[in-house]
Amino acid sequence: MKLLEVIKGELTSGMVGLLPVGSVEQHGPHLPLGTDSLIAETVARKVEELEEKVLLFPTLYYGCSTEHGALPYVGVSYETLLKVLTDIAESSRRLGLLGLVIVNGHGGNEAVLEVASRKVNFGGKFKVLVVNLQGIGSHLFPGKDLHAGSVETSLVKSVYPDLVKDNLIPKGEMKFKEGVFETITADEGGQDGVVAEGRIYADQERGRKVLEEMIRKTMEAVKRIMMIPGT
Repeated sequence: MKLLEVIKGELTSGMVGLLPVGSVEQHGPHLPLGTDSLIAETVARKVEELEEKVLLFPTLYYGCSTEHGALPYVGVSYETLLKVLTDIAESSRRLGLLGLVIVNGHGGNEAVLEVASRKVNFGGKFKVLVVNLQGIGSHLFPGKDLHAGSVETSLVKSVYPDLVKDNLIPKGEMKFKEGVFETITADEGGQDGVVAEGRIYADQERGRKVLEEMIRKTMEAVKRIMMIPGT
């Protein structure tokens, strides 16, 4: 069930909200700016198709992307995202939902999402769980892959193949400086907006496997909310 399509009489108790959150930011020379949002949105949509007790929220496309420095992005501040998320959660409580699962496709949002979930979870029966997609499935690929590497390239290729610019995938061995996304920005420590090691490639089959793992972890979070005593 989709929040944008239901009428008020269809809102029933015992449902779990599902909110995809992403970013609009550069993903190297070969992936779209909406990569994080598209992946989170796809995972959430697949879960909604599998679980009838899920209410799919519209995607929150804008996230915190200051870690990209001078590279292109459109985003919001940490303070703004925290306020928006807590307001969404608080108003969602009024719908009679058991809780809200946030499907986060962007690593730069993780710290804010932790704070937002804690602010809500310690204030009543309504609970918020966060599924951070960053890092899921990385064991299927060699080398460290933080941003716009083979993991995201393969994921996008498996879902939106036409959005991967194959002719622009970086050639040769990629590397990045220590401290990227912690003490230095992507433009300072990455290569052409990519923060990954080794050769970048698109493997649709591995991308599908990563997507399946993301869906499974999100389903687990939905079930967990359903089983929390008192919700």
